[in-house]
Amino acid sequence: MFTAEYNGINSFLVGAAKLLLEQGVKRGVRGKVCYELPEPFMFKITNPKARWITIPERKWNVALAYAESLWLASGRNDLEMIGRYLFRMKDFSDDSISMRGGYGPRLRKYNGNSNDYKIDSSLQNQNKPCFNEIDQFKFVIQCFNKDINTRQGIITIGDPTKDCFEKSGKLKQTKDFPCTRSLHFMKHPAENKLNLTVYMRSNDILWGASAVNIFNFTFIQEYFAHIMDLQVGDYYHIVNNFHFYEDKRTEIEIISNVNNYIDESYDYKYSFNSLEEFDSKLLRLMEEEFKLINDNETIFDFNDEFFNDWYKVFYCFNNKKKIEFENPILNQIFNF
Repeated sequence: MFTAEYNGINSFLVGAAKLLLEQGVKRGVRGKVCYELPEPFMFKITNPKARWITIPERKWNVALAYAESLWLASGRNDLEMIGRYLFRMKDFSDDSISMRGGYGPRLRKYNGNSNDYKIDSSLQNQNKPCFNEIDQFKFVIQCFNKDINTRQGIITIGDPTKDCFEKSGKLKQTKDFPCTRSLHFMKHPAENKLNLTVYMRSNDILWGASAVNIFNFTFIQEYFAHIMDLQVGDYYHIVNNFHFYEDKRTEIEIISNVNNYIDESYDYKYSFNSLEEFDSKLLRLMEEEFKLINDNETIFDFNDEFFNDWYKVFYCFNNKKKIEFENPILNQIFNF
């Protein structure tokens, strides 16, 4: 088993690239050449708030990371919104309408029946509960409200009734089989901090881990910690198969040789203190993000640093205009 400890996402990116080049084993996968670690990889990030990639060679799509965080938190799996930030996403969809294995419904609208999730993307229907749906965000928060030292704060991503077999009994035929299997939140036993452990069956260093996964999950860890009145603790990421594809080898080699990087974090001030207050602002964020399709140049103020910067990323992406962020790291990424 491979293990490592990193301060933030930049040190992870460089260190993991070196590890793959040194230890990766060549293998054919679905007609492509892949280099993967021969054993599981478990790493720890000690400063999960240092989630912004500032290594230019990575060419990170920061807007996609924020868009996917909104997509997940709002329980969506449609391509209508996320497709604006990554057009190629439809290449991984079975029907070019939704992502069958998208995490959003599994996080906030889990139902466990055999029908693939088809979440209505219309804003007015986002918070309407349906029979037998489970909001796993609410479950985790309530577990901690009942017992701050709970070991039961687990979110399940895998859904065997949907993912394993077709209704005919044959193996499921799909382009989109979820990579993430579970998120386990626990309070540090000796400190007032919230730790998060994520387990993944498979993870690509570029397409998954550094593009969106670490950002998305530490983002959730941050707002969960605030709602629970805890500090952000450590982030643990366990991957059974960690890899990159041969066509990305040159990029991996370039990244592995980067030396002048630092892991920076930023401490936001929040105006929400409960999941209900968070969801209220989240719904408004969806509404304001949707308005930007038509180049709405009016900047909305959420009276909240965390949500304001979340929104401003969408504003810059959609309007192709610069705006000053609360977080100086975002100013750096957007070249201020």
